[in-house]
Amino acid sequence: MNEVIRRMAESLRAGATMLPDNCPVCNSPLFRLKNKTYCVKCGWSSALTPAPTSGPPASSQMNSLKAMIPQITSTVLDRLKKLEVEVGKTPDPVKLAQLSELMLTLLKILEVLQCLGKS
Repeated sequence: MNEVIRRMAESLRAGATMLPDNCPVCNSPLFRLKNKTYCVKCGWSSALTPAPTSGPPASSQMNSLKAMIPQITSTVLDRLKKLEVEVGKTPDPVKLAQLSELMLTLLKILEVLQCLGKS
């Protein structure tokens, strides 16, 4: 398994949320854990303003990972649809290669989510 995908899966197992936003440095999906937004691919991060804690404690988050898989899957599929449109409009081969790499990363995330859902 690709190192980046492995780290994404580890982040999800640790209770992180995959965000609908892209990393400003490498354009990979961003993750949020404990008021910190970060990119598992390039290491970019940004501290967030603490939000009121209304969610379950961290140990419960681990137990509810399977319940989150459909929502995360939906987010990844939405991102893929947006990328598909952008790929169709992009004549620049360099940009096309970057978009293709991001699409491949998202497809690998879907594969990891399917494995997590079966376990």
